[in-house]
Amino acid sequence: MAISGSARKVLWARSSGICAFSGCDQELTINLLDEGSKMLEEAGVPLGEEAHIISGSKGGPRYDGAYPPEKIDSYENLILLCPTHHRLIDKKGGAGFTVESLRKMKVAHEVVQRAAKSASQKRQEETELRTLALIEVWADKADLNHWDGFSGMLNTPIPRLSSETIDALVMQLEWITTRRWPDQYPELKRAFENYTLVLTDTLNHIRRTMDSIDGRVEIYEMYREYKHRRMTQSEYDASRRDFEFRVDMLYELSFELTKAANFICDAVRTELDPLYRFEEGIVPHRVSSGLFGNKLTREEYRHGERERELPYVGRAELEARVRKQGGASR
Repeated sequence: MAISGSARKVLWARSSGICAFSGCDQELTINLLDEGSKMLEEAGVPLGEEAHIISGSKGGPRYDGAYPPEKIDSYENLILLCPTHHRLIDKKGGAGFTVESLRKMKVAHEVVQRAAKSASQKRQEETELRTLALIEVWADKADLNHWDGFSGMLNTPIPRLSSETIDALVMQLEWITTRRWPDQYPELKRAFENYTLVLTDTLNHIRRTMDSIDGRVEIYEMYREYKHRRMTQSEYDASRRDFEFRVDMLYELSFELTKAANFICDAVRTELDPLYRFEEGIVPHRVSSGLFGNKLTREEYRHGERERELPYVGRAELEARVRKQGGASR
């Protein structure tokens, strides 16, 4: 597991970017884990450390085998500290600082920080935290951590999807359609509007072109008319070309959907959390050409595409691109 964007945001916001160790009050800079942060550290600028109250490693500071593993990286188990005091609380396996003493220290610090904030600052902070929480919900509904597997299913010679996967896409679309994103995050609003259009076109294409296999409603496959009735050679050739075009369109839509997902992640990093999905990296796209032939690709909008009102060009232009190329962009 890793510290989620929402947990990190709550920790830094409620600590006001100040070391929570009693009497320290050191202002901290977030460590972006990049060259710039390294230079700041070398220049003596204290970088904040998201310290664990209970270690997730056996034998680590204040390790507790009964503590739920899923809570190790949660906000409740984190305390924001400067490097000096992080080392201090973990010295000798954390023997000098109990779990209870660190929790009390954290609460006392956050109470002081909250009292110093204006009403408008508190509202803005709450908006940020709730927005990040909704983004985590979307990431879970879109199953970003297993996106390569999902995109790979759309990129096989004969695409197949389970009814469960299709239902999840429907529920994701319904959820996104009913969201209202705060006006103070215009890039985020634009990114979700763009993603919604691509997801809508992808789902509509799946509905129009896939059918259950032998009446088994749990599995859907790209429909092949030439497999279900006798045809003349010219009819067969036309049916094959139509099938291949529909497959290529699904490929193309999967590229666009992956670009749109990464566009959302970029907007989150720009407007809310610069470390969003830092550990996971970009949302990967998998191209599969058969049992052994598959690869991961990096799909993101280019600069010129980002400059448009919405990067996604729409289904009609995708169809024209596929016909002109004689296939998908792979």
